[in-house]
Amino acid sequence: MSPNTPRRNLIIGTAGHIDHGKTVLVKALTGRDTDRLAEEKERGISIDLGFAPLTLSDGSVIGVVDVPGHENFVRNMMAGATGVDLALLVVAADDGVMPQTREHLAILELLGVRRGVVAITKIDTVDSEMVELVDDEVAELLEGTPLESSPIVPVSAVTGEGIDELRGAIEREAASVRLRDEKLPARMPIDRVFTLRGIGTVVTGTLWSGSLSVGQRLELLPQSEEVRVRSLEVHDSEREEVFAGERVAVNLAGTPRESVSRGDVLAEPGVLRPTWMADAHVRVLADWPKAVKRGARVRFHHGTREVLGRIYPMEGERIAPGKGVPSQLRLEEKVVLVPGDRFVMRSYSPVTTIGGGTIVDTHPVKHRLHDPQALDQFAKLESGEADALAAVHLQRAGRPLSASALAQVSGIPLSIIDEGLEALAGDGQAVTFAEGQSRLYLLRDRYLELQETTLAALEKFHAEKPLAAGIAKETLKKQLVPDWDARSADVFMDSLEKAGAVEAEGKLVRLPGASASVTSEQERALNSIVDRIQASPFAPPTVSELSAELGQPKQATSELLALAEKDGRLVRVSGELYFSRAAVADVEAKLRAGVSPEGITVGDFKNMISTSRKYALPLLEYFDRTRVTARVGDVRKLR
Repeated sequence: MSPNTPRRNLIIGTAGHIDHGKTVLVKALTGRDTDRLAEEKERGISIDLGFAPLTLSDGSVIGVVDVPGHENFVRNMMAGATGVDLALLVVAADDGVMPQTREHLAILELLGVRRGVVAITKIDTVDSEMVELVDDEVAELLEGTPLESSPIVPVSAVTGEGIDELRGAIEREAASVRLRDEKLPARMPIDRVFTLRGIGTVVTGTLWSGSLSVGQRLELLPQSEEVRVRSLEVHDSEREEVFAGERVAVNLAGTPRESVSRGDVLAEPGVLRPTWMADAHVRVLADWPKAVKRGARVRFHHGTREVLGRIYPMEGERIAPGKGVPSQLRLEEKVVLVPGDRFVMRSYSPVTTIGGGTIVDTHPVKHRLHDPQALDQFAKLESGEADALAAVHLQRAGRPLSASALAQVSGIPLSIIDEGLEALAGDGQAVTFAEGQSRLYLLRDRYLELQETTLAALEKFHAEKPLAAGIAKETLKKQLVPDWDARSADVFMDSLEKAGAVEAEGKLVRLPGASASVTSEQERALNSIVDRIQASPFAPPTVSELSAELGQPKQATSELLALAEKDGRLVRVSGELYFSRAAVADVEAKLRAGVSPEGITVGDFKNMISTSRKYALPLLEYFDRTRVTARVGDVRKLR
């Protein structure tokens, strides 16, 4: 394709019963035989997906996916149909509508295909009256479906009759198809994996969103492995860049063939998280003979992947035929989903299409039956309104998050999350916190709830520990928000301080204006403690010894000592030892005056101040911490 050729990236997918001429028709339209396997040539039927380019009158090229029609290969059919923008439904004039015609049509509808063209093939084998009868039968089949108004074109791939008319109908319908979003993060379900000598591993698929370029690093999901794009092809032509809606072959640099399978997904790194569970609006086909029971095991088809799982309606014990209800899907393997994705469900055994639906939430929690909160959140998420989506996921998170972090945990595109958060902040439903170059968001109701809880916790702390200058910030964070990351907890505490709701002093937090409250009895005890320590300047009693002398709990003694440290009378040297400030200054002066360039040992130091090792070693370690001395082997030297 030349640089001036217009680009209209979309995929046409065939559908229809076996032996109705899909592959022959594709060859008549494109000039390419899509049956590539020896077994397909030998048996005369399509087994796996086939691909071909179709050139339109304006010179643009669109992709054609030819799917197998045999009932044994419906899973292969769905692997191709999930990327289809425009359906080419094929019905043979000598057969009419058949079982796989109906099943393929149902699958297309479940996957959200809204436009199509119908080809009545093999008209050279029947008379005109038979063609008219099949035309009427097809029109009746399409009635009430999204393809109801699709053009119906009689053709013969053998004589060429109607081929030009069919090509024109396809082009007219293609002009009305809504193209895929190239601005979203890249995502490509893989439908083929093979190796080429001298090239390595090649994967193919329809690029669902975004773009890919040579040299780009991607994430292979659900295994979360990093891969790199060595080269790209579209319809056998090398390209430096490819776009959403194109059939793409990607050569992966250094990736072993055995590490990739059909059903895996190539995606922009760090955007999507595989999941075992999803909430979805599930619909059972109207012609399915019985209700689907809660917990029924099903085959879940999404993208090019099939996994087993179970379905749990959120409002009842079963889903009746023709009904659609909120449900939870619990899967046996990880899948890669985005809200709004379509899927198909088939029965476990015998294998038949029973329904499908639309993904609403990609990372829910397990719901109990008739859970009102879960149903309310489901309705908000299903609405698709940006502010509702952001509000539900912020409520679930319960902590401040950036737009990018919320997009990742929710699976919702960043552009929609950005829009929703701005709306919530704009009407006061969310509060924002500055964090580096980005902003964090928290629902206002959650913020006010946490603020009230924080103030209540501080009031309780001050009541229980009137001598304390405040509670350690880290202790308070662990008490209030134990499951938050440090960044979220810090920005919340900072916001309370900026709002004047709390005061911070170093690592302590307290209520505004709160200070240590000392009774006369405690004042006497405090003075007694200070006097005892000052009386033995270089060998003071320990905290435990002081507590025993006073006949009070060790915690109460520690609180009094902390007050004396705060008012400057004492210095805390270790967990058990406090010295008078004058004693510490005296020792430091002796140390500075008496240490030789070679340094001083613990033994020399204890002799210098006439004390025991019990006191000398903690003092030296204190001077190490305050950068008066530095330990070098077994000696201390002045810094």
